[in-house]
Amino acid sequence: MLIDVKKLQEEYFPLALEKIKEIIKIPSVRSEPVSDGPFGQGTKDVLDFAINLAKELGFKTYQDPQNRYGFVEYGSGEEVFAILGHLDVVPTGDLTKWEFEPFQPIVKDGKLFGRGAFDDKGPTIINLYALKYLKDHNFNPDYRIRLIYGLTEETDWTCIETYMATEGTPALGYTPDGAFPVVYAEKGIYDGDILGSGEPFTLKGGEAYNCVADLVYYHGEFKTEIAKWLTTEGIENYLEGENLIVKGKASHGSFPDRGINAALATLNAYAQFSNQSPIANFVKDHLYQAFNFSKIFPTMVDETGHLIVNNGIVEIDKTKSRLTLNLRVPVTFTQEEIVAGLSAELKKYQLELKSVDWQIPIHMAKDSMMITNIMKVYREVTGDQKAQPIALGGGTYAKSMPNCVAFGAEFDLEDSTMHAYNEYVRISDLQKMLEIYTKSLPLLTKKEV
Repeated sequence: MLIDVKKLQEEYFPLALEKIKEIIKIPSVRSEPVSDGPFGQGTKDVLDFAINLAKELGFKTYQDPQNRYGFVEYGSGEEVFAILGHLDVVPTGDLTKWEFEPFQPIVKDGKLFGRGAFDDKGPTIINLYALKYLKDHNFNPDYRIRLIYGLTEETDWTCIETYMATEGTPALGYTPDGAFPVVYAEKGIYDGDILGSGEPFTLKGGEAYNCVADLVYYHGEFKTEIAKWLTTEGIENYLEGENLIVKGKASHGSFPDRGINAALATLNAYAQFSNQSPIANFVKDHLYQAFNFSKIFPTMVDETGHLIVNNGIVEIDKTKSRLTLNLRVPVTFTQEEIVAGLSAELKKYQLELKSVDWQIPIHMAKDSMMITNIMKVYREVTGDQKAQPIALGGGTYAKSMPNCVAFGAEFDLEDSTMHAYNEYVRISDLQKMLEIYTKSLPLLTKKEV
């Protein structure tokens, strides 16, 4: 199918951009359930918006009666080709770190700022308008194409699990929530909690397993000494009443080295002045400024890279200690190896490991038809003939079903703003996305091209 790129960019892209701005305004962080929204009012509102928009564009839609998911459908094939988007966003964190209001989108210097601009509202709406172009130009896919709206991707994936249990498993698909050109392999993801008895201090902060814990408060002994130590390390801190507030730098859990973990820095500082805290000693020995657990798993590496370790939440007081772990595990290693190795080491510190979640790794052959077609379009649109399929530590919806990959939407992982303060997407990148997805879908959804 021949795509009129000029028409696509001049007529469809401006409409898509305005709708991305509108959907960013909806604060769709998962929250306490409401009567008609099991994941909170914000996720209910954003699902309503996305479904109504698709209806206005002339699509057949479905909205789960309990508002756990929804989808847009185009085509009449027996099998389903899924585009797995998500409309929930991570919390905004420390608002003083935002240059702009996170839910008031603004364009500056060719960038669209706002929470969800990149992860994943922007790419999801771009895919909707790619479908709109194809529908308007009478493209006839061999599959029913479903753009699925997820609402709990940033937490426990309840929405996509519910979709799969209710609607069945799609034949194949992609999620626009990873990186370009295409992610052929994703590491396994292990979430667990380090648990221990209480400590003579309080330390609390962080918001999610898969985000660097960038803001914590500490109350206890050695407050002055810890503050001085943190200052020498270049880590912002200040007293607020009886609490020491420690500010790090946010980052996605798959790139903990790009952030500054306030929880680990504070625990490491405590261990400089006392060796009586098991959890602080473990952090000093294995976690602070160490992102691979190299002392515990020195050989855990394969073609998809090293083991990656992130801490996202800390809860320590006189009664209990809890420090979360988010591990990105190379594809040839198992959950059992992680649990055995970590448990043995933690036992030395009188600590224990509680397993919370395990997402299996995925691996699609680089010479598969799906990867080959995606690479063909990507190279055509970008002109980058040297681009190769990549492996990631991130955990995307691609893990939720077989024959699925992460396809976009990040062009430069080194400059990613996903889960970060002042999240933005370049307008030019959104335009490239629209062309790439519009040209790819005809190849991916015709069984003979």
